[in-house]
Amino acid sequence: MRAGILHLLLAASLPLLAPLAALARDADADAIHWAYSTWFGTGWYRIGDSRDAFAIRYAPRKLVREQAIDKGAQSWRVEVRVPFTVGLEHFPLDDLAGSVDPANFASLSVTPAVNVTVPVTDKWTLRPFAALGWGAVLNGGGSAWTWWAGVRSRYRSEIGALGWSWLYSVAVVGYSPSDGPSSNFWPVTTGFELDYPAGSYELQGEQLYLNWHAAYTWFADDMELVRIGRANDEIRDQWQFGIGINKEDTPIEVWRFRFDRLGLAYRFSTDGELQGIGLVFNSLFDL
Repeated sequence: MRAGILHLLLAASLPLLAPLAALARDADADAIHWAYSTWFGTGWYRIGDSRDAFAIRYAPRKLVREQAIDKGAQSWRVEVRVPFTVGLEHFPLDDLAGSVDPANFASLSVTPAVNVTVPVTDKWTLRPFAALGWGAVLNGGGSAWTWWAGVRSRYRSEIGALGWSWLYSVAVVGYSPSDGPSSNFWPVTTGFELDYPAGSYELQGEQLYLNWHAAYTWFADDMELVRIGRANDEIRDQWQFGIGINKEDTPIEVWRFRFDRLGLAYRFSTDGELQGIGLVFNSLFDL
């Protein structure tokens, strides 16, 4: 059964693996400043002017408070997350074990975040959030404060066995480096998520679901794109398409880690200047 599940996920992910390999090989690809990697999550980025890097983010969470609303089933809650993001100097697809060698670590950042979940109705939920953290390039190339704040909205419903969500969010994301001017951008995102039972497949004793998402982000204040040997360009928008798997009720457990879902996402801007691949561990509502 495990082999069948793995085959199903790999088959669904094949369209994303080709651009993933290309990004890993492309030494002249455009890049996002390393301080933004904790916001964008696990994926390919560039550090400085000449070094490719792969950022890995892990964000353990802790429920601080939960309280029922009007003695009903709905509840509002306060959750604290502490995202740890490690940037890698190299990520060769033929030497994954060597990628996690401490000598390959390029940057490290920690960004504590607070999320507040507020049910408006039984289908509509709001989530205000805020974060402030600090990171540094480990070879002495500088440090930066990173921060973000905003609110997400999700409307969730079902059509038969198909579950769907409409998502919307507004945020401001910025960083203040130790050796240069501060920068920020305002991502305004709308998107949809779909999930559907994967036939009779089960994972860890629960029904397995396939999930897909599509999202469009408009940068109200253009995001700067760092380019080798050239002035910074500005990116106006980003499209994101992803596919993954999740269990019906509980997170997916891998060793000591727990993930709401596992998947891949492909990102690109309308003008083609920005491309990227990210690993998906949560709903867009829970990032």
